[in-house]
Order: sequence, then C-alpha cells, then structure tokens
Amino acid sequence: MGIINLWETLLHTYIDNPVVTSAVIAVVTTIGVIAYDVLYGNTIKKPTVRELNIYPIKSCSEIPVDNAAVTPIGFRNDRIFQVVSKVNGKWCYCTPREKRFAKLFQITPILVVDREGIKLKLSSPHRKGNFTLELEDAITSRLVATVIGDEEFTLVDYGDAVAKWLGEAMDVDNPRLVGIPPGEGGFRRQVVVNADQGEALPTSSSSSSSQKYPLSLADEAPFLLTTRESLSDLNLRLKTSGKNAVDMRRFRPNIVIDGLHPWEEDSLKRVRIGGVEFHAWQRCGRCTMTTIDRDTLLRKGGEPLKTLGEFRERQNGQRNFGMHLIPVLDGDKMKGGGDGANNIKVGDDFEILEFDDERQAEWKRLFGGLARGPTVRDLKPSADDTSATKKKTWGEAMRECPFK
Repeated sequence: MGIINLWETLLHTYIDNPVVTSAVIAVVTTIGVIAYDVLYGNTIKKPTVRELNIYPIKSCSEIPVDNAAVTPIGFRNDRIFQVVSKVNGKWCYCTPREKRFAKLFQITPILVVDREGIKLKLSSPHRKGNFTLELEDAITSRLVATVIGDEEFTLVDYGDAVAKWLGEAMDVDNPRLVGIPPGEGGFRRQVVVNADQGEALPTSSSSSSSQKYPLSLADEAPFLLTTRESLSDLNLRLKTSGKNAVDMRRFRPNIVIDGLHPWEEDSLKRVRIGGVEFHAWQRCGRCTMTTIDRDTLLRKGGEPLKTLGEFRERQNGQRNFGMHLIPVLDGDKMKGGGDGANNIKVGDDFEILEFDDERQAEWKRLFGGLARGPTVRDLKPSADDTSATKKKTWGEAMRECPFK
C-alpha cells in the first residue's frame, strides 16, 4: 500500500475522532517525509568537486587550492620535490612510513611566484624560523636517488642551506631536497602498475596498447580521487566500534568530490572534470601512512587501516580507499584545449562518462545496500583494456626500500 493510500485509509477510519485524526495525520506525514528522503533524497544531487590539493614536496603537507592546472604528470607543481637521505651509500626517498621521518607531514611548502622569480617557502612547528629557497638562483647539482622501491632517477639537489633547515625540522641527519629537473626532457618516469590490484593500464581509440603515461614523483599515478561519502561511511564504522573518526588528510587526495554513493568510485572508468577527461584507472591500496595522526604524529591502534581491512580488503591484501586517475592523452598531449581548458576548480561538475562493468558489479554486490537512490547514470562501458604490464608489486617495492 502506498503512503498516500495508507494516509487516506487511516483518515477515513478515524474521521469521526478529531484528536485521533490529527495524530494519524502527523504520524503518517512524518513517515512519508522520511520514506521520500530515504528513497529519493539523493536523486538531484550532482557529483561535484569539493576540494583540490597540491603537495609540492612528496610526503609533506598539502596546499588546498581553489583551482589547479592539469598536466599529464599531475597538477602543476604537485610532487615535483622530495626529501632523500643516504642509507648504505644510496640516496633513498624519505617517507613517514618510517617513524623517524614522520615530521615530514608537518612541513608546509608554499610556492610563490612574483616579479623576483619563483620561491619555495618552508615552515614547520618543529623549527623556529621559516626558510625561503630562490629556485631560479639556487646553486644546484645533480643527485641520483630512488623515488619508490628501486626506481632511480637523476634529480636536482638544491644545496646545503635548505638541507640544513630540513634536517633541523625533521630531526634527522643529512637529508637533501631534490626535485624534477625543470625544463628538461631527461626525466622519463611512468605510472606504476600495482599488480596486486589486477587492473590494466587504460587504452582508448586514439592510443595503442603501448601508450605511455608519464608521472611526477608521486607513488603510482598523477592524481588521486576520494569521495566524502566513502569517508563518512568509514567514520561511521569506526565510531560504531568505539574508535575515533579520521579526516581526509589521512588519505592525501588531489581531488575530493561528493555526490556519489559510498565506495561507488570503485566502479568508475572514465570521467570529466571541467574540460578535462580522465581514466579512472587503479584503486589505491592503503599503507601505514594512513594510521598517523597529522596533528600529533601518533600511531594508535592501527586505524583506519584495521577497519578498512574488515570490509575493503581485496585479493593480495589490498585495503583500498580512493581511485587513481590518469588524464586521457592524445599521443603525448592531454585531450583538450590550451592551458585554460586544462584548469579545474572547486565547484566543477564531476561527470561520469563510463563505468567499468566488472567493478560496478563488484560494488553493487558489496555496497549496493548503502545506496539511497540513484545519483549517477548507468552507462555501458567499452571493453578496450589490455592486460596489466608486468612490474613489481607494491609489496615488493616496499620490501626493497632500505628503510625498515
């Protein structure tokens, strides 16, 4: 029986008793409002960009921005620097996965462009006094360092002064600030396939199976997408089990949206933000970095990783939160217009162009019950993916890093 028919039946039954009639009207109206909200409350909500973040130095603090320029390797100025330290004669990237490097999280890097040039300004609660590096006038050299696992590249070393400041801010000996060589074609890094995820590199009608996707100093892909709904669902599970909620900083996304159902980002295959198209490629397996409180740097109870393991763990131990995006390329260039057309901003619509059949079926099976009504169209995907390139798994890369 529909809500309206139920209301009419009860009204006619108790029409002779005004007090009862008023009570019935109030109760049934409330039930109707709740039912409508549950069934249809999300139907007009469009997926929308809510946050954009740039991380100039890998593993350091995020810089929230209102708009950002998309390049094939990531947002402009995103993860173009990293901090390295020498271990057993080899320069290796520093990561807060190691407790001694956790203070990296609280170093705030800001890039400033003015008439005097480009400056990198650094601040930290663990070091009195800020540091300003004049990038164009810096005395530099070249240094070979790892980026992740055993990947080695020749990078720019920005000198002793900034290295000294970083050492005092991090409380470690002899770190170096290195970066991608500016304006050079020698840095040729590609996206990192996590074979444990079992997800192939994307192809399109304008590219062959040998399409190469360039990458900055980020771990795996140029962009990481997360959703507010998935964070809300995770926090509900944490609170239900008596644990503390976490904020989005734990997951270090570049793009945060809302307007999807919890975990529905798993099912995406191709999307558009502003005028830029992206492949929704590989799910992001999370590591112990998510267990570090960004304000206190404490690691308590292994959360949220433990809770993710209870309902988000896939084969090969991948506990996923977020989706990696790759810009759709036409040869070596992004699909789109000039620089202006490649900018995206907070408030942009997040358009779903294509779903992945297999991933969408998996999402519906595992999380379809969390949906409160359709918020996106169900489009038929194309079958143009190739098998995953054989590369070292994430676990293998982590085990080979000399920081234990």
